[in-house]
Amino acid sequence: MKKKNKAIYLLFLMPFVYFATACFVVWLVKTSGIYPSGSDTMYHVYRGDYVYNAIKSGNLYPLYDPAWYNGVEILRYWSPFPAYVMAFCQYLAGGSQFGAYLFYIGGVCFLGACVWPFIGRGFNRPYLGAFIGLLWFFMPNNLCAIFIEGNLARSLSMIFLPVFIYSVYKYLYNHKLRYIPLMVFTFLLMELCHLGYAGMVAIAVIIYGIVYMIQKGRKKAVLDVVISMIFGFMLLGIWLVASLRGGITSLDNSENMANFFQNLWITINPFERLTRGFEYFYFGFAALVVIVFGILFGYKKSRTGFVTGFIILLMTTKSAYAVLKHLPGSQYLWMLRFISIALCMILMSFLMWDRLKKPLVLMLCVLLAVDTIPSLSLIVGEHNDISVQERMAARQDSTLISNAQTVTKQRLALMDESILGATGSWLVSDYGNPVDATFGAGREAANTSTNIVNLNKAFAQGGFLYVFDRCLELGDDSVLIKKTFLKQYNNSLEDLEAAANVLGYKRVEQNSDYILYHIETPDSWGVVSSYRAVAIGSGAAAISMQFPAVETVDSANLNDYTYEELAGYKEVFLNGFTYDDKETAEDLVLRLSRAGVKVIIYADGIPQDKRTHSQNFLGVTCSSITFHNGYPDMDTRIGTIYPDMFPQGHTTWNTVYLDGLDTVWGTFYDNGLNLDFYGTVKNDNIIMTGLNLTYFYSLTDDVSVGQLLSNMSGISSEELPDRKIVPLKVEYGNNEITITSNNDNVNTTLAYHDIFSSSLDITHRNNLMYVNKGTTVIKMRYPYLWQGALVSTAGVVLMVVWLIVKKRKEHNI
Repeated sequence: MKKKNKAIYLLFLMPFVYFATACFVVWLVKTSGIYPSGSDTMYHVYRGDYVYNAIKSGNLYPLYDPAWYNGVEILRYWSPFPAYVMAFCQYLAGGSQFGAYLFYIGGVCFLGACVWPFIGRGFNRPYLGAFIGLLWFFMPNNLCAIFIEGNLARSLSMIFLPVFIYSVYKYLYNHKLRYIPLMVFTFLLMELCHLGYAGMVAIAVIIYGIVYMIQKGRKKAVLDVVISMIFGFMLLGIWLVASLRGGITSLDNSENMANFFQNLWITINPFERLTRGFEYFYFGFAALVVIVFGILFGYKKSRTGFVTGFIILLMTTKSAYAVLKHLPGSQYLWMLRFISIALCMILMSFLMWDRLKKPLVLMLCVLLAVDTIPSLSLIVGEHNDISVQERMAARQDSTLISNAQTVTKQRLALMDESILGATGSWLVSDYGNPVDATFGAGREAANTSTNIVNLNKAFAQGGFLYVFDRCLELGDDSVLIKKTFLKQYNNSLEDLEAAANVLGYKRVEQNSDYILYHIETPDSWGVVSSYRAVAIGSGAAAISMQFPAVETVDSANLNDYTYEELAGYKEVFLNGFTYDDKETAEDLVLRLSRAGVKVIIYADGIPQDKRTHSQNFLGVTCSSITFHNGYPDMDTRIGTIYPDMFPQGHTTWNTVYLDGLDTVWGTFYDNGLNLDFYGTVKNDNIIMTGLNLTYFYSLTDDVSVGQLLSNMSGISSEELPDRKIVPLKVEYGNNEITITSNNDNVNTTLAYHDIFSSSLDITHRNNLMYVNKGTTVIKMRYPYLWQGALVSTAGVVLMVVWLIVKKRKEHNI
């Protein structure tokens, strides 16, 4: 009874301690001289500001923001709850974005701590729970998430994560039905904070469940936990269904995955933070000590969490990456992001370990507290009290963003490879004299993400004609470039200047780090374009970067195009194309070739036949071949070429040669055989080539291979599309866009979204929206509303029925 009274006393006392701590943290951050720090921080501040202003104008759930990525659905692909929390913080701060950030940080610190005394009371360890509450915000990995990554959405979920893990622990060990709604609700809140992180929590809990089953053999309770998480997903269906269509789910994250594994020594060594900096993820030496003690001396009830934490730690290593990358869905296993989940489980198991002697408890608590000390500098910063407005204005001037805002009429492309993180995009579109931008933050939500990737790739490869031409296509009258990357990629400022001038862009300002180009245009404008050629397939972008006169289209399926659509081009490139009906696809190619259209087919991308699993098209068969280190010499109709060696990381080259060509224009000698890789089939207007030459050229810029590729089509890499800038009138209302045009087939330079609908004809190509002459009113509707509502309703009904059935079974036992 006495212990319970102490627990209740702590529940009342500790919030005051936590509030004082949160206020102190806010003061330290405000006077740090570095806030708001974190690469993604200003993305979350920006979203909060946008929602805040939308609500003030009467739009409670804004669907669309024109400022970033040529228009973006700002609440669709990233969970909306953090944006509304930040908007509420901005309201509390009297409209100040910086004040909103401080309120947000203080709230995460305070509320994240407040849950732990209740958890401690639930485990009958009130004092330890109160201590962990004080420690939770300051755990090194949690500080890294807030102040280095700037992942404020994931930090918000840190409030709900301990409650969710607590409810899982409690249900597995006492099977009380009341913990199931708590599980579902807290899991739902984490999804609303960060859907991807909620998925990671689910994976970690499944690992915990497997360890639990091995120790206890109770499968039914673990299944109940999994079902509870499924219901958590279903209840959010009204938002989740739309968020899983396109956006982040359509991107290949396999390259990003590799960045979320690191050497184990870095992960657990406390001194690495002092020598390498805080950009690395830190699991914690103290946490490892707790794990070792818990596994060796703990009992089954608490050991499960310690074992799970250790497994997750091992899964963060480079060695684990070599295995995990082969698993289905592995591109989402960003294991270093699992660290805070593992730490939460470890601390929860520490609370459960009630047989541990008090001196050892005290020793481990001291060790955990000491381990946080080096990371506290992330809060303190330089403590110079320089105002944030002063620092942001200085950065805006040093990067020429303020100059760019002055001259930009429609849209700005800031090409700096996101070196400023989300702060750069925020400085462009939400500070000083804001302007719309082709780039932004949170690229996973951009429908123009492929356009942006291609711009960056072309810049790295020195394809400056492509860069400025596509900036024109994207509606950028100003282009701001960080000059450092010219040296990094061995490119020339003179070539950049020449390409800009060809497209009509003139240099208006430069300093030691940045150079600003601008083209004179109407205040609001679109583009009418005519392309000589078109590329279809997953490899279309690589062709277009080599030959800017080639248009890329949205669908890779050849059956989606008619003869009339393609007959207007002089050349059609097929690279990584697909088809539903092979015979129809072949007939289309033959008809085009007979009409004088040249069709160039890159054979590596010919689809596999579903029955034979062979690559065969128009009677030509692709045969697999592997080269090591480099191609053999190639005998072609432009002479013998001697390509460069394969670049590092690509020394084993899997590709195809061709059997069945009618006229052979290119051969090579391998293992005593003369093999064909380039020629024509059916007639001289259908050209096929193997050896994956386009990809090789994109990696190496090999001059001889470039000449061969040009010879296939007759297109020069200097040739550009025909473009005409035309005035447009664009007006934005609440979830509505009105566009007035004096021309037909105008690229509005706005990204096309599936939430758009209009009584007039609107089309899209290369992810951009086209309209015709007249006034086009585009309405926006909430995406997949009925489908999402159906999933949410089904989740509610099924969960209620499930709980009723379980309740009755519980009574019958």
